[in-house]
Amino acid sequence: MSSSTKRGWKWAYQKIRSLQCSRLCSLYRATRFAIKGDTGTFHNPVSWQKIRIRR
Repeated sequence: MSSSTKRGWKWAYQKIRSLQCSRLCSLYRATRFAIKGDTGTFHNPVSWQKIRIRR
């Protein structure tokens, strides 16, 4: 199993939570990642970096 097939909803949720985003933001972005393969651009609340996760 390649690493790209392991990247599902749970992986995206944990990755976004590790970036110190709220649970609600992580839930929305992980769901969007699972459906579309892209989280869209969002900001890290601590460092205000632009973040985008894609397949």
